Amino acid sequence: MKEEVLRSRRSSKRSKVELYATVLEVIKRYPEGARITKMSYGVGVPIDRLKIILDDLVRFGLVQTIVLDQEAEDEDAGATFYGLTPRAFDFLETYWKMRSFLETFGAKVSSSEF
Repeated sequence: MKEEVLRSRRSSKRSKVELYATVLEVIKRYPEGARITKMSYGVGVPIDRLKIILDDLVRFGLVQTIVLDQEAEDEDAGATFYGLTPRAFDFLETYWKMRSFLETFGAKVSSSEF
């Protein structure tokens, strides 16, 4: 259900909450941390806009940034990765429950209402 909702929302205007949930779901796919380019493709949002969303999510305590040591001798040296905090998992669980609850009672959950 989550993937279906995520795919159907890509073509229509999404609310901030939907964007936040989508970004968190994409990061969740990469337990070792997600790079911004992969997230941009997964969310369907340009990198400059995604940076603003990530700043919000970091400020809310939902996402943590992981910067690799620049002295490392691999291609990821100095790269920034993004990971979920325990609070993000709580947010996603509540988001999907609430969305399901509203749909169960016949409420059409659109981008502008949720």
